[in-house]
Amino acid sequence: MHPDPHPIDTTRDPVLDGRDSFRLVKLRLALTLIAVAVLPIAAVSPLVRAVAEEARVAHHERLVDQARGAVTDIRREINVLRESTRLLLDNPALVAAAQKDSTVATRQKASVRLATFGDQSGSVILATTLLNGAGVRAEFGSGMDLETLPPGVVVAGLASLPGDADEPGARILIVDTSKPGHGPARTLVTAVSVPALLAAATPDVQMPGRILRMADGNGTVLAESNEPFDPTALPGEVLDLATMAAHDSDGRASIDLPGIVGWQVVVSAPIPLVEMPVQALGALGAMLLLLVAFTTWMARQILRPARQLENSRSHLRELYESAREAALKDSLTGLGNHRAFQEAVTRMVEGARRYGTVFSLVLLDIDEFKRINDTKGHATGDQLLAEVGALIGATMRHTDAAFRIGGDEFAMLLPHTDAAGAIVVARRLLSRGLEDRVAGDYRWPISFSAGVTACPEFGTTRLELTAQADAALYRGKRNGRTVVSIYDPEKDHGHLDEGMRAELSAAISAVIEGGTLSPVYQPIVDLGSGRVIGYEGLVRVPRQSAFPHTGALFDAAEIAGRVADLDRAALDVVLRGARSLKETMSLSVNISPRTLEASEFSAAAFLAILRRNGMSPGRVVLELTERETIRDPDRLRNVLLGVQNAGVRVAADDVGAGNAGLRLLSQFQFDVVKIDLSLVQRAGDDRTHSVLRSIVEVAQRMGATTIAEGVETSGQLRTARHLGITSGQGYLLGRPGPERDLEWVDIAAMEQREDVPVPIRAELPFTERRRDFAPRPDEPLERSELLPPLKANALSTVRRRSMGLLKAGRERMEAE
Repeated sequence: MHPDPHPIDTTRDPVLDGRDSFRLVKLRLALTLIAVAVLPIAAVSPLVRAVAEEARVAHHERLVDQARGAVTDIRREINVLRESTRLLLDNPALVAAAQKDSTVATRQKASVRLATFGDQSGSVILATTLLNGAGVRAEFGSGMDLETLPPGVVVAGLASLPGDADEPGARILIVDTSKPGHGPARTLVTAVSVPALLAAATPDVQMPGRILRMADGNGTVLAESNEPFDPTALPGEVLDLATMAAHDSDGRASIDLPGIVGWQVVVSAPIPLVEMPVQALGALGAMLLLLVAFTTWMARQILRPARQLENSRSHLRELYESAREAALKDSLTGLGNHRAFQEAVTRMVEGARRYGTVFSLVLLDIDEFKRINDTKGHATGDQLLAEVGALIGATMRHTDAAFRIGGDEFAMLLPHTDAAGAIVVARRLLSRGLEDRVAGDYRWPISFSAGVTACPEFGTTRLELTAQADAALYRGKRNGRTVVSIYDPEKDHGHLDEGMRAELSAAISAVIEGGTLSPVYQPIVDLGSGRVIGYEGLVRVPRQSAFPHTGALFDAAEIAGRVADLDRAALDVVLRGARSLKETMSLSVNISPRTLEASEFSAAAFLAILRRNGMSPGRVVLELTERETIRDPDRLRNVLLGVQNAGVRVAADDVGAGNAGLRLLSQFQFDVVKIDLSLVQRAGDDRTHSVLRSIVEVAQRMGATTIAEGVETSGQLRTARHLGITSGQGYLLGRPGPERDLEWVDIAAMEQREDVPVPIRAELPFTERRRDFAPRPDEPLERSELLPPLKANALSTVRRRSMGLLKAGRERMEAE
């Protein structure tokens, strides 16, 4: 078992990585249920507060009533004493003692009478003094300093004095005088004990912890009675602590008698908490039990689907891992596919950058694989690919990873291995492949060429490493094949010139960002009626561009890895220019397979570009050329199916031109088949005629329409119509241009016109032709001052490649 070269990364999905686990669901449920339990309490609390407030108010009212009752008793007691004092003034003993000539015996008799009066009132009266203008005539109790009486006390009849050491507590003086004309003038002053008066006025209704106070106008407590409380005296009540002042309440009432204005009686007592009845306690218990039962039931109802969701999540994780593993695995060889290779290289490059580790990359390409396919059939070719995959799996180490990244291209990643070690592994694999095998579906020797590079010895990025290994691989193929080559910066410099790539990329960016591309449109004509059914959108570079023609621009984009960016820019230019195209006509656009296979491109991205330019998907034909190798057919198929489901028609472009023959038609479902001009222009040849007829028959069986490309003579037009090709395009039917107003051409007249050869057009190779990249030899290759100038070697490389393609095309045409 080899380690998975593309481990599952589930950190981006909260469902798959378990962050929303069943335990977290239970925790959230517990918090929710606590909140649900608190809600009834929060709802009942206002009611409880209202009941408590009502009890507090009622308790306060009871205390106020008691204070008023005490005030009433005190007033009554004072009035009784005052009345008794008036009656006592008329007593004969006091009248005789008040005479000026009264004897000692008479005054003693009066004192006895005062003592009798004091004894009758209990402890309320502390002292009584009889006096006239000459001074004291008789007295009872402790003497009083009458000089301290406030002015007007005789008139008021009441006064207050502080207590003394013998009789603590405040006193009330009741002063009364005889009426004028009733014998000798006499005054009777009676000192009444405030505490005794307060005790005598205590209401009969008792309350637990009650305190009765009398205070003067300044708030000073003059007397206080604190009666002990026996809790057993009031069964059935649960009392708060009497000492907790926060729970106390009081009632006040003013005495308001002359001489003691502002005096108050204050009754204080703690608020009792009444014990709840058994019925209420039972109802509360039943409510709590009901709440617990409901909470338990609700928890089960929530946890049941949550547990099912957790099980589904686990199952989904397993399915996801299986599906992702299948998506990253090549079904034929069992190795990782191109996507898995890209992810693995990216991870290893990041590991090398972060931890300083070393790894090597080996690219393998089977020698003569096309010949094997052509001579022994595709089934044998598939057996060869499977055998190579098995051979790699049996040869590489446990820590290595292998991938099939293209048709007959393989890659190996060797961690903790330098380039020298990778050479040993690759050569061991090559020697085993060249041996005869007694087992397996493919018994013949297997020859391949390999290119080796290492990180960080030669490169430090994914693109850099793959380009280096690819350069070493193809140097080995050029030198005879069946060889393992290590990347050599000197020998492979022409294949990979980073400075040139940077210059080309900057020039391409200037073309894209400067908006210098211009659109042209070539009509596509129905060969039966002559009606123009649509246009193919093409682009051109301006005269002042750094590139001699648009073919050189796209060649440079391929070298610099900017094909996808240039395709997007060309697509936007063509779509913007076609906004005024009649709705009955279609628009064909070209996109490179490299762009369609790119991870950042998708069907949704293509449809978004159409929407942004106001183009309906049903009017668009997406052309896919057969000339360029398809590296990731699975991803390309998904993209094509995505756009087809949205209504976009897909065309197989340049059918018959590529080395693969009709394989493109067997791999994908196409709506349109465009026959390459190389076949159309050689339609007079019998073998070519048979190939054309076969392509038309295949297209008819697929239900696809056919378009003949490069129709430039009346003979080619007649041949295309005779073969049943439904539509055509070419210089004979209409040249590319900015106009889009052609609606019909005279097919019959064109069939009869004299043929005029178009040598330049006929000799153009594909890269100059498929987007109307025709070079203009008569136009000077001026550079725009707005574009960054290219280095001589970069520009010459682009031009040499373009001219080489032109030369190869001419030689091929002459040989044919």
